[in-house]
Amino acid sequence: MNLPRGLRLPGVLVCALCYIIAAVPFQDFLMIGGRSQSQLATALLVAALVLHWALHRPLHIPRDETLWARAAVISALVLATGFSSYSWSNGVDEIRRWGLAVLVGYLVAVVPQTRRDLVAILVVLCIAPIAASLYALLQSLRGIGPAAFGIAGTGLTRANGTIGQPNSFAGYINGAWPLLAALTLWGHRTRSRWRWFVTAGLLLCAVVLLLSFSRGGWFGAGVGIIAMLIVAGGVWRRLALVVVVSTMIVYAGGWRYIPGPFGVRLGSASQVFSAPLIPRDEAQQRPDIYAAVERAMQFHAGLAMWHRAPLIGIGPGTYTLAYPDVAYNGWWISRGHAHNAYVQIAAEQGLFGLSAYILLSLLLFRRAYRLRVQPGFQRVMALGLCASLVAVAGHECFEYLQVNYLPIHVAAVMGLAGALPRLCTVEDGI
Repeated sequence: MNLPRGLRLPGVLVCALCYIIAAVPFQDFLMIGGRSQSQLATALLVAALVLHWALHRPLHIPRDETLWARAAVISALVLATGFSSYSWSNGVDEIRRWGLAVLVGYLVAVVPQTRRDLVAILVVLCIAPIAASLYALLQSLRGIGPAAFGIAGTGLTRANGTIGQPNSFAGYINGAWPLLAALTLWGHRTRSRWRWFVTAGLLLCAVVLLLSFSRGGWFGAGVGIIAMLIVAGGVWRRLALVVVVSTMIVYAGGWRYIPGPFGVRLGSASQVFSAPLIPRDEAQQRPDIYAAVERAMQFHAGLAMWHRAPLIGIGPGTYTLAYPDVAYNGWWISRGHAHNAYVQIAAEQGLFGLSAYILLSLLLFRRAYRLRVQPGFQRVMALGLCASLVAVAGHECFEYLQVNYLPIHVAAVMGLAGALPRLCTVEDGI
């Protein structure tokens, strides 16, 4: 049967994928009918899949080396939800959220059939974070936001974009800037017309990441840079050692010589791991470490939840519900997450869920890392893809970023590693 061009694979699906990627930083912006942009994009993606399956029979699922690991992630979520002693409805919502990110990553890897499809996805992966960063920069410079987001002595506000939380916004940028960095390198190497636009976007992302004042975000960006240098190899790998040593010096006391509030913020990062487990009343008398102690308490609450159900967890999305059962020393209020993605996944999904998540991440990294042996565009992209995954993984040591559709962007970025070998020429890139 001859189908209209727009209904052929991947026409409709590529449009749906571009929409759902662009909706991530603007999910609650310009809501329509009480629905967020991400919800509308999800509905469009599902409709596109149903349309494709209806018009392209029999059903064919393209091969992908990460498919079994993606299935393991969803299986762990379903298992943890089925045996949850708190709330199965929260688990269903988490299955939908995680499942969407897993699906988008898979579709980006297998759906594009032409260079035009690949370019469309790349453009959206660049434009969305650049637009969000521009909004966040204006927001920070104008001091827009809650008083708690103010940066002391500067009149600036912590950059949080349309996402609304500085740490989550920094997590989104950490999943985006490495791709912009890779495209910047390629653009200047080939003297492409768009190189200065991407370069400006990369600098913009760097500025708003700094203004987010997210210590986890800064740490994630640091390990992302180190990963990029290591993958590049040669003299760049030696430079990675210089970055590691410099970072150690900063955290060992060198932060005192960094001007403005940035040095103080870096110095307080070490308190997250050294904060004493003291009662809340006592911590209130020590405002210099109060926030660090609160983070530590949330972290240890997550560990206590994991000890209660080490294999399958207490149930996805039930951290806050279970928190009163493990809280102590007067810290009775849950902040919604354990300030560590790995601890929270272990608590809610057990060892099964954490193992599946780590295995999927390793498979995605391996697939991206293999691109480094290819000359031209694919080798440059390997730098960005590996750095993107490592930056987010490093940031997740401080935050839980599997919220508000944020994983969709980095899932799409890592999906590129599956599409690039099929669609790029050896020398000419795209």
